[in-house]
Amino acid sequence: MRIHILSITLLLAAVSSAFAQEKPVYQKTFSVEVGTGIRPLHMTFSPSREVETAYAKKGQSIGTGGAAAKYPVIDITGVIRSAHHHEFTLSAGVSWCHHTVYQHSTWGIDPNGEPRYNLNDKTPIGWADSSPFFSLTSHWRYLWNPSSSAVIYSGLGLGLVMEASGCAPIPSVIPIALRYGGKHFYGYLENMIGPMATLIHGGLGWRF
Repeated sequence: MRIHILSITLLLAAVSSAFAQEKPVYQKTFSVEVGTGIRPLHMTFSPSREVETAYAKKGQSIGTGGAAAKYPVIDITGVIRSAHHHEFTLSAGVSWCHHTVYQHSTWGIDPNGEPRYNLNDKTPIGWADSSPFFSLTSHWRYLWNPSSSAVIYSGLGLGLVMEASGCAPIPSVIPIALRYGGKHFYGYLENMIGPMATLIHGGLGWRF
C-alpha cells in the first residue's frame, strides 16, 4: 500500500514539475521609444496673442497655417512591460511653432507719430520659433495580442503641459495602436489624442 501511495505521489510530482517547466515564465522588459506626430491640440493657439502683439508693434505679422508654419513634435518614452498584457510608460515631449515672419509696408503716420502699416501688403523676411511647450505624460497600455510580432494595443494616460505662462493637466487616450518588429527593434503607429500628439503619433523603439 505504501508503495502505491509513494508511486502516485512521485507521478503527481513529475507531472507538476513538467507542467511548471512548460508554462512560460514572464520576464519584465524595458524599451526606449522616440516619436513624433501631428501637433497636439494645445498648440492650436500658438503663438500666443502676446507674441502676435509684439510683432504687430514692429509692423510685422506671423504665419500660422499651411506652408507658412510648421509644428515640430518630438518625444522620448521609457516603457516598462510589467506583465504579459500590461505596459507602463513615461514620456517627455516638446513641441513648438516654426513660423514665417512678414513685414508690412507703411502708408503714413498716425496722430501719435507712429507709422501706419498696410495689412494687405506684406513680404516674408524670415522664420522664427515660438516659445516651446513641454509635456510629461504617463500611460497604461493594454496589449491585446502580446505574443504576436504585430501587437495591437490601447492606452489611457494623463499628462502635464508646461509653457511660459504656466502648466495644466491634460488627459491622453490611445484608442488603437499597432507595433511591429523583432526582438529588439520595432516601429509603432498610434491613434492618439493628448499632450504628445493629435490623431497620429508614431516612431521607433528599442527593447533591451
